[in-house]
Amino acid sequence: MSNKLHFGDFLLWCVLALPLLACADSSSDMAAGGAGVSSVSAEASSDSGSPAAAGSFEEGVHYIELFEPVPSVSAPADKIEVVEMFWYGCPHCFHLEPALTKWEKNIASDVQVTTVPATLNPSWTLHAKVFYAAEAMGVSGKVHEALFQAIHEQGRRLYSEGAILRFIASLGIDEARFRSAMNSLAVTTKVNRAKQLGQLYGATGVPALIVGGQYRVLSNAVKSHEEIFAIVDYLIGKVRSAR
Repeated sequence: MSNKLHFGDFLLWCVLALPLLACADSSSDMAAGGAGVSSVSAEASSDSGSPAAAGSFEEGVHYIELFEPVPSVSAPADKIEVVEMFWYGCPHCFHLEPALTKWEKNIASDVQVTTVPATLNPSWTLHAKVFYAAEAMGVSGKVHEALFQAIHEQGRRLYSEGAILRFIASLGIDEARFRSAMNSLAVTTKVNRAKQLGQLYGATGVPALIVGGQYRVLSNAVKSHEEIFAIVDYLIGKVRSAR
């Protein structure tokens, strides 16, 4: 087999790599003080690290207040909404999922978690359509975790509609119905809303966590996933006390 990389192969690699680079580059920007939650290094991503004391969380370091409050996505008025923005192709989002699931099991009754697919890069729109199509068909339980695992554990390149639909069919879901749902007006409307939300939150990378439509978690000085959610708990307290 030739070791030479043909131009066509190189072009394909560039198309597939761009979304991954965008996720990584956004995380680097966040580490420098930009928006969202940056990647937590493999060494620091375990829950073994102790979160900083709540009193030491500082605006501009651990979180920022949004310029304008953003209305709730789906939570009722008596709930404090925590929004998770993610992209299936982002390894940092994949590694955050177990910690989010663990934290969500113990949240207070006045807190609701809402998941929103990010469309910060045009190539991410396909995965946003997949998320909302699965939701519309009532098969999110089959698709969400399986898609994350297929990309990050199995190394599958699920970045085209054809590849996605073949994957969906492999899960026992009707491919034609899923394609129709992906291209429906209802899903298109939700994808456009997700894009608008990303802009309102000022998110430049994923994963991003927004609390009560008022605060966005930052990565500065965060040592573990546990500490990320300690910041979220602190911000929930701020929103609750202001009501």
